[in-house]
Amino acid sequence: MKTIAFRHLLIVPWFAWLAACTPTGQPAPSHPSDKWAMDAESAAIWGIRNSTPLHYALLPQMISARTPQHGQWTVGGHELTMRSRFSLLVEPVARGPESLYVGVSAGPSFEYWFAGDKACWYAGAGGGCGVIDSTDVPGGQGQDFTLNWYATTGVRYYPKPNLSIHGGAFFQHLSNGGATDPNPGINAVGPVVGITGHF
Repeated sequence: MKTIAFRHLLIVPWFAWLAACTPTGQPAPSHPSDKWAMDAESAAIWGIRNSTPLHYALLPQMISARTPQHGQWTVGGHELTMRSRFSLLVEPVARGPESLYVGVSAGPSFEYWFAGDKACWYAGAGGGCGVIDSTDVPGGQGQDFTLNWYATTGVRYYPKPNLSIHGGAFFQHLSNGGATDPNPGINAVGPVVGITGHF
């Protein structure tokens, strides 16, 4: 069985986050959702109800840019905001015939803010495309070009105005959109953790 040591996980997202946290010298907006955000996230997801008999495990490493909020509502006395999320995905395949998936995705991100604006519940979904090093193994991905769809939810906490940490769940679907027959796909879910710089 293929194994991936911690040293094989990408360090680049965390350096990207540190760069995003560099002070800009501009006055900080009063609310975290009014700022740009740069997320660095790591997840471990396992295949569920796949259209393939193979039992996949992937280790998504994600860098995401979230825009300042461009939608705001009051729900139950609390603020609900919407912003856009754009992500770069680099995903080692810990179990499966392939070894690496690289892609991009985009979608809306919603944040429901608790009293004091020190924490929020977040949820989002979206999709995109990418490439995987497909093989001829039956049940593996049928071609290199692969579509992706994701959904994520969790809680984000702000120990400092320009810094947040979060944890939650991440679901991802990978498939080739019916380009091959049979049309294998991966449905996988698992925990995700991350750290965010706001600027």
